[in-house]
Amino acid sequence: MNMLTRPAPQSTTDDIFPELATSLFFFTDKLYHSLIENGVRHVYFMSREGQPLMRMFDMYQERVGGNITSHYLEVSRRSTLLPSLASLQHESFDTLFRQYREISLFEFLASLGLEKHTTDLSQALALPSQSEHHRKKDFPSSTVFSELKTLPQFQALYESERIARRRAFISYLSELSGMTLSNHLVVVDVGWKGTIQDNIFALLSRDEDTPVDTVTGYYIGLVDEGSANSRNKKHGLLFSSIGTHTPKFHIFNENRALFEIILAADHGSIIGYETTPDGHSHAVQGPFDEKEMLATKVLPVQRQLFHNFTNILTNSQSKTGHPVDFMDVVRAHARMVFHPTPSELEWFSSVFHVENYGVFERSTFITVRNKPNLIHRLRFLKQLLLKPNAGTLGFWPYLTLYKQGGLVPATIYATIRRLQP
Repeated sequence: MNMLTRPAPQSTTDDIFPELATSLFFFTDKLYHSLIENGVRHVYFMSREGQPLMRMFDMYQERVGGNITSHYLEVSRRSTLLPSLASLQHESFDTLFRQYREISLFEFLASLGLEKHTTDLSQALALPSQSEHHRKKDFPSSTVFSELKTLPQFQALYESERIARRRAFISYLSELSGMTLSNHLVVVDVGWKGTIQDNIFALLSRDEDTPVDTVTGYYIGLVDEGSANSRNKKHGLLFSSIGTHTPKFHIFNENRALFEIILAADHGSIIGYETTPDGHSHAVQGPFDEKEMLATKVLPVQRQLFHNFTNILTNSQSKTGHPVDFMDVVRAHARMVFHPTPSELEWFSSVFHVENYGVFERSTFITVRNKPNLIHRLRFLKQLLLKPNAGTLGFWPYLTLYKQGGLVPATIYATIRRLQP
C-alpha cells in the first residue's frame, strides 16, 4: 500500500476499518471523472448514505477545483414507492413483492406509507383483532390482499395518496433544483439494486408530465440491475455483477453492510412527501430509532473516516486521472473483510440496522454468540460441503466461516477470493 492509500496511524479507538476511506476515495475520484466525462452539471446524492458521500464529493471537488453542483435528495424505498406506482387496476406491486412476499397487512401498508390507516382498513375487512400484524407466507396470493384491492375505502385512499404524493415529490425535486428540472437526472447512492432510482424513474416518466426523460445512477456497488433500461441506466463504480463481474468483485462485495453502517446520516428515514399550505413541498422524516446508537457508536467512527479521507486527499498530488492505484485499494479493502481486528469485530457486533421497508424489524450483525465446539464445526463444514448454495454464510461469509468452521476453512476461502480476478 502506498502513501496515498494508507490512512494515518491509528490514534483513537474510533479508527475502525480505516481502509474504508481508501475505497471511498477511489469511488469518489471515479465518480467525479465519470460526471465530468458525461458533462453532468448537477448531481443528486440520495439519502441516507448519500449524506456522507456528498460531503466527500464536495471535499474532493474543493481540492480539484470542480464546479459540479451537488444536491441532497431525501428519499427512501418507502417514500418513493407509492408515488411511483400506477393506478390500482394496473399495478402488480412487483417492486415490493419481488423482494418481500412473506409480509403482513401492516407491513404492506407501511411500505406504501399508509400504515396509519391500518386499523380502519382492518375493520373494513372484518379481520380478527391483531391479525393485521400476522405475516402471510405469500401475501400477494392471500385472501386478505385480494379483498383489500376490491375494498372501496382502500381504492379511494390509494389513488388520492398516490397522486398527492407524486405531485409533492415533483414539487420538492423542482424546488431542490432551483425550480428547473433537467431532462436528465443523475443520482448517487451506496447501491446494490438501485430500487429507489427505479421508483424515481417510474414516478417522473410514467405520465410524461415532467421534463425528466432519463435517469442515470452511480453507485458504490451493484449486484442486481432491478428495472434498468436504456433510459434508466446504472453504474457500479467500485464493483458490479451486472453483465460480467468487475475486477475483484468478490472482495468488495464481501461485506456490503460495512458501507451501509458507517455511511450513516444524522436523521431518520424518509417516509413521504407533503405540500404545506404556502405551496412548498418537503420530505417527511420518520422516527429516528437509531439516533442514540449512531451518536455513540457510528458517528465517532465516521468522523475518523473523514479524517482518514482528508489525509488521502491531502496526500494526493494529481488533479487529473486516478491518483490511487486500484490494486492498492483492493489490498486495503481485503484487509478489512478478511483480517478484521478484535476491536473491529466487537464494534461491528454492537451496531444494528432498522429496516423501514418490506419487513419492519431491527437486525444485528452478531454472527455467533458462543464459540462452537469441534463437533459443531465439523457438522457445519459437512453441511456446507453438501449444500454449498444453501445460503448459510450470511452477509459476511468470511466471518461466518471463521466463527463456525475455524481458521483453516476461513483462510482457504479468503485466499480463493483474493485470487479470483
